[in-house]
Amino acid sequence: MVLGYKTLKKLLSKNKLIENANSQNIHSSSYDVTVDKYILKFKKNKEPISFIDAQELNNMYEEVNITEGYTIKPGETILVVLEETFNMPNNICGAIRGRTSLNRLGLNVAIQHLNPGFKGKLNLTVTNNSINSYVITPKIQIAQVIFEKMDKKVKKKYLYSQQIKASYQNKDGKQGSMIYSDYVGKVVRHFKGNYYYIEDICMDSETMEYTIIYKNLYDREDSNVWARPAKMFFEEIDAKRKDNITGQSHRFELVNDLSIDYTKQNKNE
Repeated sequence: MVLGYKTLKKLLSKNKLIENANSQNIHSSSYDVTVDKYILKFKKNKEPISFIDAQELNNMYEEVNITEGYTIKPGETILVVLEETFNMPNNICGAIRGRTSLNRLGLNVAIQHLNPGFKGKLNLTVTNNSINSYVITPKIQIAQVIFEKMDKKVKKKYLYSQQIKASYQNKDGKQGSMIYSDYVGKVVRHFKGNYYYIEDICMDSETMEYTIIYKNLYDREDSNVWARPAKMFFEEIDAKRKDNITGQSHRFELVNDLSIDYTKQNKNE
């Protein structure tokens, strides 16, 4: 069920759905979200970027203050930070989508989903598909959000805030893609045949490099928990090297097929 004007106004007055809402942005079945004073501009990378390469993924954005306005050129894509701080109850979800007026200018806003339990700020992907340039400034109503009531309240353990990969929870909207967090909680196989579980991805305090924290899923005496630079973790290797008993092309690879138990062939990494 889509929430209407009266319900939206009531919830918003209680700082639910959005904590810093503007009553003038409430409509019959939606709320208009507005541009903050920052955007993230893409920086071109000469080489392809791996989804697990947190360092390169984070370095591909340039934060730009648009207080004086930002000109988005034809064919350009940017991430626009929103002013709103969302505070989603456990029985409501939402969808952010572009406004008709901007669609007719050739500005496309990618759809963004809001999960029950999410709290924080977001950014939206905006692409200029027209042949003209446009100036984007703070306070522009860039998109609209539709809120829908769930058929049942979501159990606490299933809320976005409780998930191990709640990458954008309580963030300020200035983060780019954190798709590398999808690997947390996954099983990988080393090219020598042993299996490991990715515990987390962190940053080395000395080198400022992203590091994979993982543990072995087999018995060994020296250690059960390990750390390796993210760049090295999924780096390409020679599939024909003598000790590569799996024939895989990367040091570690996600496990999609457990039909072969390589641990019987090799006990150590």
